[in-house]
Amino acid sequence: MVLTSRLTGVLVVLSGWPRRVAAVLCLALAAISALGTPDSPASQRRSLLVVTARPLEPGTVLAAGDLATIGWPDELLPTGAVRRAADVLGHTVAAAMTRGEPLTTARLLDTGMSAALKPGQVALTIGLAAGNQAAILQAGALVDLYAADSALVSGSPPPAGAGRLLGSNLRVLAVLPASAEPTAGSGASLVIAADRSTAARFADHSTGQFLASLVPPS
Repeated sequence: MVLTSRLTGVLVVLSGWPRRVAAVLCLALAAISALGTPDSPASQRRSLLVVTARPLEPGTVLAAGDLATIGWPDELLPTGAVRRAADVLGHTVAAAMTRGEPLTTARLLDTGMSAALKPGQVALTIGLAAGNQAAILQAGALVDLYAADSALVSGSPPPAGAGRLLGSNLRVLAVLPASAEPTAGSGASLVIAADRSTAARFADHSTGQFLASLVPPS
């Protein structure tokens, strides 16, 4: 009877081993899955990428609080991606950006603008005499630009030289909104591409205020 009891106990212990082995194997497989296989997203190579930390308006001069650095899959990095926030501090954003949007060199006035220029062209910023003109303009548009001053905008008789065409079919590179500070030169402005002789005509205009006429696409 004693021998029979011992044999029964051994059989009971052994009968539990398949279940225990299966449980151990399941735990091992779960651990391997969590670590990821060489082709899984968990094992993809990631690099640092600078993104916007908040929504940015066109013309924003980048400060440390405007930017954040995150990990980004290498195969999804956009062309011209900015990797270090310190490299772009003080640069100006050319267009509106949403929070969390990757920052690229094409988004910056001083890098993206130069790439948009044709040989012999320069980029220059001109002030709009009437801020509501900016509502109908956008990057890529063609405009004719005329000399203007406050008298012309208000409907008073224009002085000599006002209303003179200074440049035609000029490409708009960016539309910069009016500054929140009501100071001289704080109105809406345009960044345009022009040849050097046209740029010189704008520089010679004393008031620095201009009227834009949108040119329809040909």
